[in-house]
Amino acid sequence: MRPQVRAVLPQLRQYATPSLVRRVARYGGVGLAVSLFYTFAVIACLHLWPPLGPTLASVIAFALTLPISYLAHRNISFFDSQRDGFQPLRFAVTTAASFVLAIGGMYWITAIAGRDFLLGIAWTWLVIPAVNFVIYMLWVFRTRAAAQLAHSPVRSAQEDRVG
Repeated sequence: MRPQVRAVLPQLRQYATPSLVRRVARYGGVGLAVSLFYTFAVIACLHLWPPLGPTLASVIAFALTLPISYLAHRNISFFDSQRDGFQPLRFAVTTAASFVLAIGGMYWITAIAGRDFLLGIAWTWLVIPAVNFVIYMLWVFRTRAAAQLAHSPVRSAQEDRVG
């Protein structure tokens, strides 16, 4: 094993706690289901209303997917986080940024680069989940008190033993 890799492994083990691995797995499952719904919605829009074009079909699909995504992530991916009244607002802000990335990516890929809309869907599948996971974990489904608890060494050790 390379010395650089050997030096990084303890750091990875520090962050890859069992609870984080389970959260990533739940997020991945929910994300896969939401992404499939989005994909089918884009394809359905294009087949039902061909004049829409891929960018507008992506807008419609994104709007249809939004409430499903929030409920699924709230109740499955981050079911154990403290609930507060600002989570929907934080989710909406994050979603607005995701919307720009998704629609902008679809537009750039199809209208500017002249590629197939399926590549635009692939862009959405790859970029949005990675960016959103970090934002959801650190901001959307996290209250100030929960964030302070999460950084407590005692709390982290207890979670690793329990989780």
